[in-house]
Amino acid sequence: MSIFGTKQTNPQAVLHLLIKSIHGKVTRETSNQCVLNHPEYPSLLAISDCLTDWGIENEAYRLDKKEFNAAGMSFPFIAHFPEKDGYFVLVHQLINQTVQFSDEDNYKETMDEKIFLDRWSGITLNAETNTKSGEKNYQQNRLRSFIKDLLLPSSLLVLLGSIYLVFFQESFNLFHFLLGLVKLTGLGFSILLLVQSMNSNNPFIQNLCKLGGKDGCNAILKTDAANLTSWLSWSEVGFFYFGGSLLLLLLSPQAIGILAWLNLFAMPYTIYSLSYQYRKQNWCILCCLVQVVLWLEFLVLILMNGSGISAIYNLSNISSSLFYLLPLAFLFPIVAWGFLKPFFSKAAQLIPLQEQLKKFKYNVELFNQILTSQPRYAVTDELMPVLLGNPEAENVITIVSNPYCEPCAKAHQVMEDWIERRNDVQLKIVFSTVNEDNDMRTKIARHITALQLLDNKSIVKDALNEWYAENDQNYDSWALKYPVGFNGEMREVSKKQRDWCDMAGITFTPTIFVNGYKLPEPYTLEDVKYLIN
Repeated sequence: MSIFGTKQTNPQAVLHLLIKSIHGKVTRETSNQCVLNHPEYPSLLAISDCLTDWGIENEAYRLDKKEFNAAGMSFPFIAHFPEKDGYFVLVHQLINQTVQFSDEDNYKETMDEKIFLDRWSGITLNAETNTKSGEKNYQQNRLRSFIKDLLLPSSLLVLLGSIYLVFFQESFNLFHFLLGLVKLTGLGFSILLLVQSMNSNNPFIQNLCKLGGKDGCNAILKTDAANLTSWLSWSEVGFFYFGGSLLLLLLSPQAIGILAWLNLFAMPYTIYSLSYQYRKQNWCILCCLVQVVLWLEFLVLILMNGSGISAIYNLSNISSSLFYLLPLAFLFPIVAWGFLKPFFSKAAQLIPLQEQLKKFKYNVELFNQILTSQPRYAVTDELMPVLLGNPEAENVITIVSNPYCEPCAKAHQVMEDWIERRNDVQLKIVFSTVNEDNDMRTKIARHITALQLLDNKSIVKDALNEWYAENDQNYDSWALKYPVGFNGEMREVSKKQRDWCDMAGITFTPTIFVNGYKLPEPYTLEDVKYLIN
């Protein structure tokens, strides 16, 4: 049995399995976003950095497979396989020369130890949680993910409930119900084909399409034969057909004659589609399912209706209402898709562009070249910047901040999370104020600077966190909680900081400096952690 359930690497899936195994407090959505947005995706480094961000202790090893001893291993661990573009599995245990593993397609499957050792690169990653591990606002994010997961089943329930109310009205019978169910199934397959045409990397559709052969649906859908014209694909025609005919059936159950003729006109397409796939010796499983649905529809119309074949195709008793219901029913899916298609197309084009931008943006050598090509500004001790993090760290992040600046508060939160998890950076905060005694920003900046002179260095950190976290920032109540005495010396400090900001050309806050160099566009503070050692 092959352990490879997909053609793509899978670090986000295995990371989530690892988090569940070690009872980490991280939602699937958060773990997926972290790995996918990492500049080194897909890699073990992306997994390790994400675990570190959540305070989950982890360490990677390269072991000598010849000296492999299961007794010395700590389970579970992530194992790397170098096949294809690299692949990861979560190994739960090894008993009696049998490896128990999981990936996105298998849960606690088994593999012979010899096969495992042959495929394994020798690279492992172990992780362990502690009381402080987990993403921030975990419970809120978990509730949000739960609600988001309910959207699809809830929508389906509403749809099925609406269809039930329509189907079981007086004019509907078992025949109408079966016909409507077949059309709804065809509509579902048509939507999957549209999704495939917009995003051929969708993992669910990939797993479904690979049943048709090694090249899957793309071998058929990427050819000229999959298009009726240069701007209209057969997948779209199928969506219009099933969507429009289902809507017509719901609006007017008496329109069986028109629906029967439409189905009859569609039947030659099934022969064309299947014969083309046969000649190419590649099968699009979704395309084949659509053809099966068309034939099922034909059989339901012929066999299930009690009026006979001649009555089904009889158009003599068409009501006048069908003259406006027919175009209305088929125009609705056409207009809806015409409105939505540009948004889906742009979103599909955005993904490869983001990948290209990520490779360019996270090129460390290019970043350092752009960064150090600028003037360097030293933040000396006489400026008395607020110091947080590891004072011995070589990497120095300087934030020019404003006490009433909302983006500054967000930047402070980013750095607070960073220095809480990592020990390789120190943070300096310089305040940009007008340096006037009656200015509230100046008062707060001087107060925070004076707090740093206290023996208890944690007070200034707590004061900063609380100030930036408050929505209704009230200086008087905050100052009572963090009292400190200061006089004219703070006036001189704020003047020096003001002069330094003028010299450095500070025009907005927050302005970020990395080791004395101003952070250039398009880089953000969130990017820096991937770009410095």
